[in-house]
Amino acid sequence: MSLQEFCQRRVVTISPTSSVVDACQLMADNNIGCMVVQENSRLCGILTDRDIALKVAGKTKDSRQTRVGEVMTSNPACISVDKNLHDLTRFMHTNHVRRVPIVDGGNKVLGIVTLDDLIAMLSSEIFEIGKTVSETVPIGTA
Repeated sequence: MSLQEFCQRRVVTISPTSSVVDACQLMADNNIGCMVVQENSRLCGILTDRDIALKVAGKTKDSRQTRVGEVMTSNPACISVDKNLHDLTRFMHTNHVRRVPIVDGGNKVLGIVTLDDLIAMLSSEIFEIGKTVSETVPIGTA
């Protein structure tokens, strides 16, 4: 399965010079827990709700004064859109990441995939496989 499927939604981005309070508002408005940080249309980081909780709220920093660039994860692990689902799961496991920007050959962000997205997609696939098996195997035989 191609990673292109995860590139259908709009990617929410923010500048590293934006305030954390602005980032929180964007996350709330879009019902997301992470966003891509871009400078001059280039990926420079990823900001998660966990970054904000631990590095801003946990350190009692002022979210209006703290800039995204101060608390984001710089140079996040990315995966190329031409990789497949198996590559993605191995990549997430190897790099111990739950959110991965998907990029093209020019390192432009095309999408982002989260562990939750992956679990939802795999659950749907497993359900469909189970349905197919139950419809094709007569009851009482195995």
